[in-house]
Amino acid sequence: MASCLLLAGASAADVYVTGYLGDVINLHGYSYRGTQVYLFMTGPGLPADGVTLTDVTQRADQGQFTIVDLDSSQQWWFNWDTSRIWNEINPGTYTVYVSTEPVDYSHLGSSDTYKTLSVYLQDPGTRKGGSSTTSYALHLDDQGTPQTTVQSVEIPAPTLPVTPARQPTVPVPSVVVTTAAARSTPTQATLQPLTAIIAVLGCTGLLHRRLSRR
Repeated sequence: MASCLLLAGASAADVYVTGYLGDVINLHGYSYRGTQVYLFMTGPGLPADGVTLTDVTQRADQGQFTIVDLDSSQQWWFNWDTSRIWNEINPGTYTVYVSTEPVDYSHLGSSDTYKTLSVYLQDPGTRKGGSSTTSYALHLDDQGTPQTTVQSVEIPAPTLPVTPARQPTVPVPSVVVTTAAARSTPTQATLQPLTAIIAVLGCTGLLHRRLSRR
């Protein structure tokens, strides 16, 4: 059993495989639009806009599709049993389309609305061994693709030291406190000349008295 993830939608098939008419091809995938997917196929001898996978007489341009419901996890599954149509088609390369919209080949939407599987179905008479079952995944609008995550990191602003505002410097005058006791108490330097004057006056008075007695 093989499994293949299809990523790019384009005009060419997303993947090419080889099998035999009569094989069972399990198709599955995810779809994140609507509740159903719509499948059809094109190939040699078939209408250009496609037919259903189980009845080549039902045409996609007439609104006929192989419709598959999505489950609760947005997955869809379809087991394409090619033995149901191997008497109606010839060996060759066929392309299976799975679309999110009920449109035929001529009205396909953008590349993210459909995926394709190109399978070369060989004549079962050339097979060596029994029939086989192969699985392929076709994801529509794939949400499982890893995404690059940019983590937003908040970088705090650097903390700067807070400098207090400088206050203007005002010179403070010196204050001399003179107490009452300091004003009333003469200093030693003041008493010395006063003592000398008193002594001179005393001597002068004494001398004057002596002279007056004579």
